[in-house]
Amino acid sequence: MRVLRDGAHGELRPNDRGFRIEVDISFDHPLVGRQSCEIDVDPASFRRELARARTFGFMKDVAKLWSAGYALGANFDNTLVVSDTRVLNPDGLRFPDEFVRHKALDAIGDLALAGAPLLGTYRSFRGGHKLNHAVLCALMADPTAWTMVSAATMNRRTRGHADVATNLVARAYGPDVS
Repeated sequence: MRVLRDGAHGELRPNDRGFRIEVDISFDHPLVGRQSCEIDVDPASFRRELARARTFGFMKDVAKLWSAGYALGANFDNTLVVSDTRVLNPDGLRFPDEFVRHKALDAIGDLALAGAPLLGTYRSFRGGHKLNHAVLCALMADPTAWTMVSAATMNRRTRGHADVATNLVARAYGPDVS
């Protein structure tokens, strides 16, 4: 299942070993540039590799965003703010490739709207929320492209982006679930 949109693409492919995310970004900015992230997602890798990655924005866009009513809750704890020459956050980056890790985090959140764990690999290039949504809509629109599997038919080591127990989706990530 592949969707092309404005020079970007996103696709879902089967992966019987669980959920994997492969994201490439490319920004015409010297501090971001081209970055890649490939992670087999499970609760431990999610916490260790993705959960702390902040969204990012460019200082040149702040006034426009605020005047339109967007990004009003942004602060240095939840947003990387990038000027033309440097990251403005006093603590700097949490990961050398935090920009692409946040895009992977966004994709996981968007794909969770499927309503059940996905056993597959999601790959995107220059993606974002609209592309992630378009891929998910294309998947759901084609009933021949997916099937539901029960926990009984899954290998014990197989995981999606949430734990599955007897056909129910149980949250795998959150402050009260470790």
